[in-house]
Amino acid sequence: MLDSIRRIKEIDSRDMLGMTAGMPNHLMEGFRLGSQTVIGGSDFREVVVCAMGGSAIGGDLACAWLSDSSETPCSVARSYSLPAHVGTDSLIIAVSYSGNTEETLSMADHVIDIGANMIAISSGGRLQELAGEQGIPHCRVPSGLVPRATIGYVFGSLVGMLHSAGVAEGASEIEGLVPLLEQVRADCGPGSGTADNPAKRLAHELHGTIPVVIGYDLSVPIARRWANQLNENAKMIAFSDQLPEMNHNGIVGWVGDSLSQGFSMVFLEHNRCDCRMTRRLEATKAMVGERMHVFSSSAVGDSNLDKMFSLVMMGDYVSLYSAFLRKVDPSTTEPIEELKRILSKKSR
Repeated sequence: MLDSIRRIKEIDSRDMLGMTAGMPNHLMEGFRLGSQTVIGGSDFREVVVCAMGGSAIGGDLACAWLSDSSETPCSVARSYSLPAHVGTDSLIIAVSYSGNTEETLSMADHVIDIGANMIAISSGGRLQELAGEQGIPHCRVPSGLVPRATIGYVFGSLVGMLHSAGVAEGASEIEGLVPLLEQVRADCGPGSGTADNPAKRLAHELHGTIPVVIGYDLSVPIARRWANQLNENAKMIAFSDQLPEMNHNGIVGWVGDSLSQGFSMVFLEHNRCDCRMTRRLEATKAMVGERMHVFSSSAVGDSNLDKMFSLVMMGDYVSLYSAFLRKVDPSTTEPIEELKRILSKKSR
């Protein structure tokens, strides 16, 4: 099934595979657009990304990257209002691919009310209009894509804006990332047969199970991305967790409950961690492996950004191949649209 381009095209109505293949170019273009955004102010105490869904994951990845490349703390707000610690010396980045995300617009209004510094990223919509009305710097990314397939544009724009704001440098890392992701694309893309394609093989392994994706240190937000992509693209129940926290609670259920046999655990591995984490990782895999299927996906590359996005791209491919095995179109998200319709009726 997964080696038949014809059969895949019959399912993939909006060419999600093509959007995933474009990630290297999306990152470079996003960085260029973000870097061109003129940002006032300096010496920001913190960065807060206001976003939901795939846009918020871009913020999670930016925060993970910043934690090792900048002294400025970064967090992500996923709500209708801002946390109380946000003030006039904070840099707020409102991100909504459509520009119409209800929660993000509500947080943007809150930023305006308190007079904090704000910049915005969208493909248009109300967020762009609001930025124009309020004189807020705005980075417009290309429209017409499925929002969760714009991770390259969102993350690249965030790094470009942070570069422009003097919070962190990112140009060389973004440029170095492109050839690495082109290799991941060659290894995991549809033209690579199942026997040699790690993403296709893992999708087969996970088929018929409930995946739980485990991250640690810099792969924690990527585990969340994997689970979300499996949810939306493959219409699968999937979850994420993290080490070492899981060893203080979740492991009891995974080892002690016979229902865990219906799950598969995927560990997102890299070598940027304390040696104690390495021992903990191996011990955890051995214990849960007595109850359930255990798999690993290993990062490649040298920099933190290399390792992060090699895992992101791998996970995106796994989710798409999982969708094709289940014969579902990865671009649709009808339950989300239905919920929006319900909420829209109740707010009238």
